[in-house]
Amino acid sequence: MDLINSIKRNESIRESLIRLKASSQCDSLLQKDQQFKQKLIEFLSHEDPKVRKNSAILLGKYANTVNILLDAYDQEQTEYVKEAYLTGIAQQDCRAYIQRLKDIQNQLIHASEMTKHIQAQLKILNPLILKNQVHKRKIIKLKHEPVDVVLTSLPYYQFVLFESVLHLKYKPVTQGVLVRTDSLYDLLNIRTYHDMLIPLAGATGLNIDLDSIMAGFQRCHLETILDKLYDDHSLFYFRVADETREKHPALIKKVSQKIFELYPDRLLNTTDGYDIEIVLKEMKKDKVNAYLRLTHLKSSRFEYRREIISNSMQPYIAATLVQLAKPYMKEQGKVLDPFVGCGTLLIEKNYVVPSKFAMGIDVFGKGIEAARKNSKAAGQNIYFVHKDALRFVNNEMFDEIITDMPTLPQMNDPQLLHELYDRFFARIHRLVKPKGYVFLYTSEISLVRKNLRLQEGYLTLVEHYEIPRGKNMFYFFIMQLK
Repeated sequence: MDLINSIKRNESIRESLIRLKASSQCDSLLQKDQQFKQKLIEFLSHEDPKVRKNSAILLGKYANTVNILLDAYDQEQTEYVKEAYLTGIAQQDCRAYIQRLKDIQNQLIHASEMTKHIQAQLKILNPLILKNQVHKRKIIKLKHEPVDVVLTSLPYYQFVLFESVLHLKYKPVTQGVLVRTDSLYDLLNIRTYHDMLIPLAGATGLNIDLDSIMAGFQRCHLETILDKLYDDHSLFYFRVADETREKHPALIKKVSQKIFELYPDRLLNTTDGYDIEIVLKEMKKDKVNAYLRLTHLKSSRFEYRREIISNSMQPYIAATLVQLAKPYMKEQGKVLDPFVGCGTLLIEKNYVVPSKFAMGIDVFGKGIEAARKNSKAAGQNIYFVHKDALRFVNNEMFDEIITDMPTLPQMNDPQLLHELYDRFFARIHRLVKPKGYVFLYTSEISLVRKNLRLQEGYLTLVEHYEIPRGKNMFYFFIMQLK
């Protein structure tokens, strides 16, 4: 209250306003003193621009002051102060004033020079307008001119995608498979890709610096790609995604500003609610490629995954593993996942090779709960048991086991982990029929190799795949009972 009283007495106005704004009790103090609102309104005409600036921000904490702040904004001559009026406005419900805000946005976009102060205002205005109006969802043409698309995959497993794109022109590339299509919608249900990216021709192999990146954007003709994909010629909200090994936030901010300056009539930068992402992806050390990601183009392929737990397998990885194992899987067989987690691997298996009977077991109750919800959402009838898989007693044998085995980072106890693998492998012949298969995913290769030696009397390794996961290596084993 001392600060407010000091301001009312016109004592050290500028300093007191700054301190009040920074106070953790600012909101509660202002709510208790509605008379102070009038004092702040008077200060919007003060000769000191910093008094006007801080008064505008504080006035935004009072309801129903948007019109006052907008009128003051229109009268303001000092560029850096205008940002403060918008900051004050952004704290309130602005739906009734959306057209005035859009008019301001339009004036800023078409200003003769894109100054840092105009950029600062647009940084507030763009998400503010998005939040306070229904943003028309961009709709891609059902059939458009052909565009190149990269479907990213697990490293070295591009071939798993080939079967899904045989009807298109395609070729493997470092990050996945490059396909040419006139309908992006036809790609959405492919289960084994991770991300869908549209490469920006001419913006590849760029140095990680502003001049090189912007030279790439000068060459790539981004607006031409947007015109191929959309009939919509209104503004697109975008953000720049930094997918370099060492993040460069200052550079990304400058790139965002420069892209807006390059396409002021088509692209507006925002951090939320964007239509597209411009992705800078580091492919080689200190070299990036630029891509377009259509964030509103959602695939429903993994919508069943309502619940996840820590260390849950990503569904595209599960789908890739299932494709590797598919030649050995039995149609309408009986399948068991003894470490089922939230059910992703078992659900993906049933999408590709349906089971007559499927069971998932896990000692972790929250995992079983999540798996039940996910399988219901997937429309699959899977029987789940909350139990230790090593103590599970089965009445009938299974045709297959498919599972994501526990690892040391999960258990954090080497001795318990060794015992788990030893006991599990020793039980396999009591769970799976002769000539049946075990599909096992883990990073613990030494434990698997050890137990394959110990159980060579009834268990044979058919194939194994190395699966790079960031800095770690995982393995997918296909084993058959004799």
